Amino acid sequence: MDSKVYLEDAVNEKAIEAGEKRIVFLIGDSIRMGYCHTVREELKDIAEVVFPEENCKFSQNIITSLNAWAGLCDPDKVALVQFNCGHWDVAHWGGEEVSLNSIPVYQENICRIIKKLKMTFPNAKIIFATTTPMNPDGTIGKNPRTTEEIMAYNRAAAEATEESGVPVNDLFAVTKNWPSSCYRDYCHYTQEYAAVLGRHVAQFIRAKL
Repeated sequence: MDSKVYLEDAVNEKAIEAGEKRIVFLIGDSIRMGYCHTVREELKDIAEVVFPEENCKFSQNIITSLNAWAGLCDPDKVALVQFNCGHWDVAHWGGEEVSLNSIPVYQENICRIIKKLKMTFPNAKIIFATTTPMNPDGTIGKNPRTTEEIMAYNRAAAEATEESGVPVNDLFAVTKNWPSSCYRDYCHYTQEYAAVLGRHVAQFIRAKL
């Protein structure tokens, strides 16, 4: 067994024996903001779910803001971190021809984020969540992007996470066949379906704790 995995399991078992709840840390964009409170409610029996109240936006913002967000709890007591970024990275801001981040830059940033998460939360398991699709009715926001582009960025992220040994919570696969009625705009879900996604996230995390 990998020594780091053994250390994580030992820390978690000690916390359980002491009657302490493990800490789950969620990092991500507005899609995460839509489901994080559901995850907190769903996991309240076994974990304290912590997350920034702000939108974590794009990959560089996670890299530069992580140290501040880590102050929301004791980083050594975090048992699991799930992070996502992608919608902002893929977006053509103000209709520009190119995305905010190219695929190679995005992939490199995912690797940097994983490395930084492992350093910041030394006892935590790390999970990456894929970027969800656009509204299938073709609604376009002021910073357009397509589901096809998102799929390409998700593939790049999957390569990065595989190299780092980080499991993927494939939220794209969960939501790819959801109809337009599940959306409230070009990419965000209604309250009902954000909660559905949150229950999936909670179930996935529960299995990893």
